[in-house]
Amino acid sequence: MSSCLLWDVLKDRYIPYEVVGKDPETGKLIVRFTFDRPSATTVHLAGQFNNWTAPPSQGTPGTDNVPIEMKKDPKTGYWTVEWKIKPGRWQYKYVIDGGVVWSEDQANPLKENDGFGGYNSVAILSE
Repeated sequence: MSSCLLWDVLKDRYIPYEVVGKDPETGKLIVRFTFDRPSATTVHLAGQFNNWTAPPSQGTPGTDNVPIEMKKDPKTGYWTVEWKIKPGRWQYKYVIDGGVVWSEDQANPLKENDGFGGYNSVAILSE
């Protein structure tokens, strides 16, 4: 099997989030989030762990917490970020193109009602 064919098979199989380490100073877990939306121009991660902070545009107010900006991998088209989060059960969404769209993680089957007719994705983080 050529590497191009293998890549076509494997590129759709990614882990939506994974614990990749632990910060020894804070005890927080280092979590890598991956999102597949190659057509997006910007993607931010928002959730309970940052008080749902998003860029203050397109009707998203933002808060005093930090918007979590994701970076696009030019080879895969996936958006990724690593963030320090305490162990626990956390709801999250992806904020696409400055808040034009808030999307649950389609690759994560764990979801909860968001109270607005949609769903939040759920990350269960442990060591």
